[in-house]
Amino acid sequence: MFMNKIMKILMIMLIAAFVTSAYAAFPEITQVSYNPSPAIPGSTMTVIIQLENKDSSSQKNVTLRLEDSYPFTVKIADKNPNPNNIGDISPFGNAQATFIVYVDPTAQNQTYELPIVVSTANDTTGKKSNFPIIISGKEPLLKVVNVSDVKLLPGEEKEITFTIQNVGTSPAYDVIVEMQEDRTITATGNVIVRDITPIGAATAYLSSINPGEQKTTTLKLSVSTTATINNYTLPVQVSYRDSTGIRTTSTSYAGISVFGNAQIDAELKTMVGTTTPGQKATITIEIFNKGLGKADFTLAEISTASGVISKPRQFIGTLGPNDVDTLETTIVFDKIGDQIVDVKVQYKDSDSTMKTTTISIPIKSQGATDQGISPIIWIIAIVVIVALVWNFGFRGKKKK
Repeated sequence: MFMNKIMKILMIMLIAAFVTSAYAAFPEITQVSYNPSPAIPGSTMTVIIQLENKDSSSQKNVTLRLEDSYPFTVKIADKNPNPNNIGDISPFGNAQATFIVYVDPTAQNQTYELPIVVSTANDTTGKKSNFPIIISGKEPLLKVVNVSDVKLLPGEEKEITFTIQNVGTSPAYDVIVEMQEDRTITATGNVIVRDITPIGAATAYLSSINPGEQKTTTLKLSVSTTATINNYTLPVQVSYRDSTGIRTTSTSYAGISVFGNAQIDAELKTMVGTTTPGQKATITIEIFNKGLGKADFTLAEISTASGVISKPRQFIGTLGPNDVDTLETTIVFDKIGDQIVDVKVQYKDSDSTMKTTTISIPIKSQGATDQGISPIIWIIAIVVIVALVWNFGFRGKKKK
C-alpha cells in the first residue's frame, strides 16, 4: 500500500516534469513593438519582437516567423528574412528580431491581429500567437496630379485624361470627378460662358482610390471657335467618402493651353521693270500669316529657276496672327515668257516645332513695251501736237 503511494507520487512528478519541460520548449515573446504606431494603410511598418528564454536549459535553433494575414504582408529582404533564424538562446537569455510589414491600403481604422510563430529544434511546427496592431489612417486626400493633352485648338473637341491620386493615408470611396459650372452669372445678371466647356457627361465616377494609388478618368472638352489664344485654368471638383461615410469635396485646377498654328502665305505686290532676259525687275512680295498662332524666327528664301536674285535670303522675325511683312529684291531673268518665283519660309510654330512652307508666285511676262508710255514721251507728244495745231492755225490766218 505504501509502495503504491510512492509510485503514484513518482508518476505525478514525472508528468509534472514533462509538462514543465514541454512548456519551456518555446522562448516567450515578451514584447512586440511597431513603428509607426498606429500603423498607416498603404505603407510599411517596422515590427520588433523580443524573446526571452525562461528555462534553465538552452533553446536550440530558435526561429521566428510572421504569417501573412490581411491586411499584413511581410516584406522579405536580406537584412529582414522571414522566417528569421535567431539561433540558440542561452538559459534565461534574450533575443530580438526585426521584420518589415506592408499594410494593405484598404485596411480600415481598427485593430488587426498579426500572427507570430516561434519554433525550436525540438518542435519545428512551432507555437503561434496573435498580437494586436492598431491601424489609423487619419483621412483620404485626393488631388488631380496630371492632365493629358493640355493643348487644344479653337473649335476642337477632345477627351482629356485626368489622373487622380490619393495623397492621404486612408482609402477614398465613391469618388466623383466633375467640371465646374460652365458659365458664370455676374452681379448684374450677365451670363459669361467659358471658352472651354465639357461635352456630354461632365462627371466621372471611380469606386475607390487607396492611399498612394493613382487612377485615371476622362472628360470630353470643347473649345469655342472664338476662344482667345491663351492659357486657361479650369476648376476640377473632386468629392469622395472616407471609411466612416463622411463625404469631402475639394477643388483642384487643371491648366489648358488654347493655341493656334501659324499659316504662312505670300503673293506678288508690285513689280517695277521687265521680265525681258538680261533686264532688271524689282519685285515686292507680301508675306502674311493667316493662322491663329504666331510664327517666330521667320526666314524667307526667294529663288527662281530662270534668273539671278540679288537678295535671296531675308530675315523677317516674328509674324503674329494677321501680320503682314514685305520682301523686296531684284531679279534678272534669263528666259522669255511667264516666270515662277518660289518663296521658302522657315519658322518656329506656336507648338515650338520648326516648320517649312514653300509658296510659288507666278509672274506674267512683261516686256519694255508693257511698262506703259513714259511721262516724258507724253509731254513731248503734247508739245508736238500743240505746235502742229498752232502752226496750222497760224498759216490759215495768213492765207485769209
